[in-house]
Amino acid sequence: MQRLRGRAALAAAAVIPVLLAGCSGSSDDAEASGSGSEAGVVRVLIPDGNLRRLGEPCNGAGAFRSVHAQATFTVEDGDGVEVARGELPGGTAEQMMDVSFREGMRQPTMCVMTVDVEGLTSPDGLEFVVGDGFAVPIEPADDAELIGEVLIS
Repeated sequence: MQRLRGRAALAAAAVIPVLLAGCSGSSDDAEASGSGSEAGVVRVLIPDGNLRRLGEPCNGAGAFRSVHAQATFTVEDGDGVEVARGELPGGTAEQMMDVSFREGMRQPTMCVMTVDVEGLTSPDGLEFVVGDGFAVPIEPADDAELIGEVLIS
């Protein structure tokens, strides 16, 4: 029993400095490793009409169930060449219709995902592709914080 405690203490002594070194990295380290590249933000709108409470987490429902968190997406140029790839994040339920429902009540919503796309600086001529069923042009956004918007239909 004493021997096991000694080994556990040695293992902890070896692991702790490694963990601490990982936590103390500077932002310069991140840039040097290439993870400091710019990401453009695309807002993905999924008008599935699923009944949800506003603000609750969501994924596409019904015919849009393939548009979900962790689904792979690509961004392609006009020739079908892939220019970016990633995974979708979870979405948030937003109001779909301009109808006043009781507060806190479930209502028809659309699921909205905010997607960071590495290296995306402009939506011009690009398509957002999710799975093998949805390929939609990226439209310029009115919001200056977004590169574009995609309406999955």
